[in-house]
Order: sequence, then structure tokens, then C-alpha cells
Amino acid sequence: MDRVLELGGHAAGFCGRLFAQSGYDVVRVESKATVPAWASQTAMDLYLHAGKRRVRTDDAGLIAELASRADIVVAEGETADAVATLDFDAWATPVKVAITPFGLTGPKRNWRATPHVVLAMGGYTNLMGDSDRAPLSLPGHYVEFQSGTFAFTAANASRLAEERNTIDIGMLEVVMALSQFTTVMWHCGGVVRSRHGSDFWSVVPSNLFRCADGWVYTNIVPSFWDPFTVFLDRPELAVDERFANNEKRMLNRTALHDAIDCVLASRSKAEIDERANECRIPLGIVQTFEDVLADPHLAERGLWQNLVHADTIVRSPPPGWRIHGEARPALRLSEPEHG
Repeated sequence: MDRVLELGGHAAGFCGRLFAQSGYDVVRVESKATVPAWASQTAMDLYLHAGKRRVRTDDAGLIAELASRADIVVAEGETADAVATLDFDAWATPVKVAITPFGLTGPKRNWRATPHVVLAMGGYTNLMGDSDRAPLSLPGHYVEFQSGTFAFTAANASRLAEERNTIDIGMLEVVMALSQFTTVMWHCGGVVRSRHGSDFWSVVPSNLFRCADGWVYTNIVPSFWDPFTVFLDRPELAVDERFANNEKRMLNRTALHDAIDCVLASRSKAEIDERANECRIPLGIVQTFEDVLADPHLAERGLWQNLVHADTIVRSPPPGWRIHGEARPALRLSEPEHG
């Protein structure tokens, strides 16, 4: 397997995570400065850095030496100049990946931006939240993790093609590349998407509904409409002219949502889940974190992977693939060495 050198924050960290959990030899260079995170530093370290060797240093000579030994370098910086300061261009590593907010070229290459700014510039923020309230932003590290995934894919492609390459990942371009539904709606339907809260809007009913002991979400595309009326014990809705097709359901969404509310408000999550399975419709119970950890389907799929830290076993989601059904070994979070 290739040797990978990783430098930077959460985007580089997630890229390195994908390499480490695929069996690659990953060395992470950590700066003395910490990067703000949505979770505790220990939780982020366990999620992103288990299975890596970690070196804490700002020694440019040592970093250059590690780069000379690597097959792939992934370097994340606040700006293009921040990456250049690492002497990135001089490294002879066969495949080099730079991750910055706006790429290594262009007029914005040295603009700084938080993930929230990138989401706003990419149009995501305009779509999140209720129409009569301020827009929202995505929680967590969506921008960084998606950028790390692009970096992982591009680096692997270069190595499989046996080509030397310098790969330039701009986070704004990553976000724009992931807006395909918005793009298709505009180019094919002339529709500019807007904020509608939990209502998917263009496919009705696709919304969040309250039940007796929680919340459920349903996404009823046209092929599920008839089974959905059976699920509701309201088969007459199937022949109601107001709801004859998706376009009419869009026009009469308030009346339809009211009818659904009347049915679900008195039913428990367990009753709704059982009935949804019987009718084979796409409906999901909004689960607590404890529910997710105990979910039998996820356990059957082998979702959880064991991580070892300070002689404690911690469960964590692994990458979303297996190669030839191989078993995933427990990974250990090592303490950083000081270089």
C-alpha cells in the first residue's frame, strides 16, 4: 500500500482517515495550533485519526523529509499562499493534493473562508431553514469531509493510472459539484429552489410530521402514492381529484398535510413504523442517538467499528464500503510523537 503524508485540518484529516481505514500507511503532521470542531478534540481525534502515525511538529525540514518518503501528500491550508509556505511545490512526491477554500489559482486563491461562508457562496444556505425565517447552515463538517473525499478519490485515480499529479481541491468547487439537483431543476425546469424548512417541496408529501411520541419523515414519490393512502387508512385520497398527481398535490399541499397530521398525531412511532413496513412505503422514524446505536439493521450491516484509546473500546462508523467483504480490524488512536 502507498505511504500517505497528511497535513492540515478536518478536510485533510478525513482524507487521511479514508486512506488509513483502507489499509494505507498514513503519517499525520499536526501543528501545535488546534482547529475548532463541532465535537470534543478527543472525539475528533478518534473519528479522524485512529490508525495513523501522528507527529506534532512545525519543523519544515522534517516535513520535507517525510514528504520525500511519501507516495501521496495531502496538504490543507487556509489559502493558496499558506500551502505554498509549506514548500509544497518543491516536494518531489509523485501525487500531491492541496485543499484550500478557493483553490490554488484565480482571484480568490488567498481569500479566507469558514465552511459556513463556502456553503453560503455555493447556494446551500439559501435552501436551509423556514421561508419566513433567517437561513441556516449545515452543522458538523460537511464541507471539509466532502473535500477530503474528493481528494481521496483523485489521489487514488492518479496512483492507479501511474501518473504523477498535483491535484487542486477548492472547497467552493466541491460544494458546487454537489448541487446537482439544484442545477438540474434550474436547467431543465427553470425552477429556482428556495427555503421550505423540512418540506422537500417539489415532491409531495415529503415532510416532517409529528406523531404521538416523536417525529417521522416521509418521502412519497408518485409511485408510492397509492400505498401511502392505504398506510393512512384513507384510500379515498387516491381518487380525490385534488391529489390526482404530484403537480396537484403540490397545489393542495396544505390540505394534504392537514389530512396526514390528523392520522399521525395520535399514533406512536412503533405503530407507524410497523404500518409503514406493511405498506412498503418510504417513511423514517426520527431516532434518538441511543436508538441509532442500538439499531438492529445497522448492526446487521456491520456498521460499527471498534477503536481503541487508552485501553477503552469506542464504537465509530467505518467508511461506507468494504472490499471483498474483508473484516475490519480494531484501530488504535496513537499519541502524537514530538518532532
